[in-house]
Amino acid sequence: MIRFMSRVATLAAVGVVVASLASANVPVPDLSTVPKCLPLAPNGGLVYSVRIVGTGGPIVASRVNVLFNTVGDSLVCWCTAQGGYNPAVPHSFFANTNGSGIATFNLFGGGCVENQLAAIPGDRNYAGEVFADFVKMQEFGTVSPDAVDNAGRVSTDTPVWNPGGICATGLSDAVKHTTPLATAVYSWCTDINCDKLVTLGDATTLTPFLAQAVSCAGNAGF
Repeated sequence: MIRFMSRVATLAAVGVVVASLASANVPVPDLSTVPKCLPLAPNGGLVYSVRIVGTGGPIVASRVNVLFNTVGDSLVCWCTAQGGYNPAVPHSFFANTNGSGIATFNLFGGGCVENQLAAIPGDRNYAGEVFADFVKMQEFGTVSPDAVDNAGRVSTDTPVWNPGGICATGLSDAVKHTTPLATAVYSWCTDINCDKLVTLGDATTLTPFLAQAVSCAGNAGF
């Protein structure tokens, strides 16, 4: 009987420890780093990186979901190929965090959707949301070297943009980005590194995409 009670006590103690560890590993938005702007590129050459942290520190193997809403999905020019992803529509992408709590995404597409922009149709003024282990972490908009169509329209303009079957960086995108870069005046679409400033760093990132006219087969809401 004493041995049995001792075993029960041991199991109970283990259960308390396990429960405590599980609680410590719950993602906490305020402790985590989840950018409000998600970069897209027609060749998947830009990285969206998030760091998921709980009260016990960085969370390893957290399941991170980048989930576009219906309207946000329709405002993005999606490449036909998604680099190994097999997203549903609206597009939904998954990645697991590494030993430092970091998960990365390389999304193939284009389009500028400013987060919290009143001009976004519907009742959600963002392109999508990021979840970690089913915990909502952040709402986001999108940025891209391919910010506009050939007519110079962003996807939230009226009339809306028309990629015409190709997500591409071209002359109209260069024109869109040039003024903010030359004057260091803030523009959501040109702040490609999402640091709330338009600086040489943004120019350095954007220039290769613009110079090489990077493109892919795809379309808005594809």
